[in-house]
Amino acid sequence: MRGFARAAGRRLANSLGRLASMQIRPYRDTDWAAVRDIYDLAKPDEMRGVVDASAIPPLEVDPDMIALFHNSEILVMESGDRIVGFGGSRGTSITWLFVHPECRRLGVAQALVREILARLAGTITLNVATTNVAAYNLYKRLGFTVEREFVGQFNGHACPVTKLRYEKAA
Repeated sequence: MRGFARAAGRRLANSLGRLASMQIRPYRDTDWAAVRDIYDLAKPDEMRGVVDASAIPPLEVDPDMIALFHNSEILVMESGDRIVGFGGSRGTSITWLFVHPECRRLGVAQALVREILARLAGTITLNVATTNVAAYNLYKRLGFTVEREFVGQFNGHACPVTKLRYEKAA
């Protein structure tokens, strides 16, 4: 059991060390290829169990998603010269949160959400695919509560959605 605990401690220390070497900054136009690739890799995981991956168009050919992207304040997290995740908001809604699949479980999503929350005021909301258990659990750990559940649409496909809210202390 001690060997397992030591190994888990080393993994945690390595993750924390990698996270400490990462930084969050505003999106730049030169980041497009990296965020596009992260979205294209991560979106099928978000929608798993809801729609077939073939129903998810690449970001660069999805006009609705491109419009949402350009109307959002986007932040990226980078490690060295590599973007490992991005998130964004529009008004008081979190509209984007994607992490490169190779960089999951390192605290990237949590750090991005915390930074977005720090920049927003009042009641903050977001929609998450109900089947996206990892994201749902992350938001719950960060203090989000369920506002309502409903069936939304994703490119013409019914999608169970949970709207979450975060009440920021005044």
